[in-house]
Amino acid sequence: MLRKTKKRNVVMDQFARGDHLHARRRDYGPQYGQQIHTISGSFGKVNFDGSHGYTRNIHLAQHGNKLIGRAVPSCSCTTCVDLFNEFCDRSTLHGLKYVGDKKLHFVERLFWSVAFILATITAGYFINTVYAKWDETPVIVSIGARTTQLTDIPFPAITICTMNEVRKSEADRINKSKNKTDILFQKLMKDVCNNSNKEKPITKYSNKSDGFDTILNFMVTVRQPCHEMIKACYFAGDLKNCTDIFNPSLTDEGICCSFNKVKREYIFRNPRNLSDLNVTFPMDTVDWTPEAGYPPSSSPDTLPWRPRGSGTHLGLTIVLDAELQQFHCSTSASVGFKLLLHNPVETPKIADFGSLIAPGREYRIKIKPVINNSTMSLRNVKEVSRQCAYSQDKYLQFYRTYTKRNCILECEANYTFDVCKCVPFYLPKDINTPICGKEEESCANKARKLLDMKILKEGQIDMPEDWINPVCQCLPGCNEISYVSSMTHSHMNASFAANKGYIEEAVLLNDEMRNSITVVHLYFTETQFLSYYKTELFGLSEFLSSTGGLLGLFIGFSFLSAVEILYFASVRLWCGIVRRRNTAVNNYPFVE
Repeated sequence: MLRKTKKRNVVMDQFARGDHLHARRRDYGPQYGQQIHTISGSFGKVNFDGSHGYTRNIHLAQHGNKLIGRAVPSCSCTTCVDLFNEFCDRSTLHGLKYVGDKKLHFVERLFWSVAFILATITAGYFINTVYAKWDETPVIVSIGARTTQLTDIPFPAITICTMNEVRKSEADRINKSKNKTDILFQKLMKDVCNNSNKEKPITKYSNKSDGFDTILNFMVTVRQPCHEMIKACYFAGDLKNCTDIFNPSLTDEGICCSFNKVKREYIFRNPRNLSDLNVTFPMDTVDWTPEAGYPPSSSPDTLPWRPRGSGTHLGLTIVLDAELQQFHCSTSASVGFKLLLHNPVETPKIADFGSLIAPGREYRIKIKPVINNSTMSLRNVKEVSRQCAYSQDKYLQFYRTYTKRNCILECEANYTFDVCKCVPFYLPKDINTPICGKEEESCANKARKLLDMKILKEGQIDMPEDWINPVCQCLPGCNEISYVSSMTHSHMNASFAANKGYIEEAVLLNDEMRNSITVVHLYFTETQFLSYYKTELFGLSEFLSSTGGLLGLFIGFSFLSAVEILYFASVRLWCGIVRRRNTAVNNYPFVE
């Protein structure tokens, strides 16, 4: 028992060992004006709810009739076991209530423990499979639910080039001339027309002074101009002025004629700093892109033009004059034209991809658009997983709009400059970049071949030791439109063509002129087209749904189960410790 002394201030040391209390009294003298009761001892059992527990070093100070106490609780293994049993008893997870039930036999509790662990492992295995699917194949390409109307897409840009590199009349004049400029043109003409030229070819041109202007002036002088090559134009059945709808464009075939191609300000990022043709467009042009489409308030009569309907009567009809009598040298082994359909914001590469158009025939070219779109949620997927690029994510140095073709041309220009220290005249470049001459032509061609093979990821590539490895990551655009065509032709009768108004009566009297005429019809066959949509096959919401379904199937886990675990590991644990401390202080048998 504890006994209160009346004459001296006493400190009682109480030790709790089992159910026995041992106390001793120590005299500290009458100099203290208060009674101090100190309880220090080993652990005594107190339940987790506060009725029993473990306390140590409880210091109680009494001033008069007022008792001041502080309990320092401790968290032991037994406390954690009690908390775990309570969690098992109250948890919504399947099987845990049997694990924490003390009334069951040890074997029964072990059985449910093993069953719960196996169910958790099985769920983890299937969740790992779902994660692999989410990580490796997050994108799917499907057909759009709605068809794309013909008037929602632009008519394709059409670039036409004559195969005649130098007109015969100009070649004769240049060869006879003693002018300084014409003497330079003679060397350029030999470089263009004679690949087996034994004379020393012209080396790279300095673009810092007048190199590009010299080449441009040469091509303008010797090639057939657009107003002489294109004799008549019909669009949607209406006769048009060909000089208004066809504009000169710089390609790898030289200066060609392009229809429905937008202004260079809408193609290039800094058009004033680039070496290119400065062409004035007589018609208004809008900032159309494959991603944004047409501006909401754009007129149908602005570039790029939209189709008016399907059929040859609502398409584009052009009458071409090959000028067979003017052929001096050809870019191919035949005479005639090369034609290419392309995106209005792309630079055409017609030398290797253009279709051949022979003179003296009538062609019908059916156009079919290939429309690729993507959903907004696809932007959240990594580029390496979605395998397509956006203009905002893929910055091009020269082009404003990202397309795969623009990316390849820019990469070819940069790589050719790195290995050859010059760039071909038709590739994008700034005004300070040297232009490759005949001497560097083999280097430029080898660089282009190496780059094309690298893009196709060929295994073995024969590359010079001092050349760097090309690095081009030109993915298709996530929103892109391209055009495919199918062509039919027949021999043209000049009399019938004259009856249709395609050629003049005077042409019928000249056999050479009659055989040089070609009529080409370009048109759509449908007014609605299917589009392809690239979207997330397995997004974050689908991954969470599958994971939650598997966890719920095997162990009954849900979002609130996670909250429940967090609650028992934090709030419940803390509240139990506080309640135990207060119970220990209130139940202390202090001296009166």
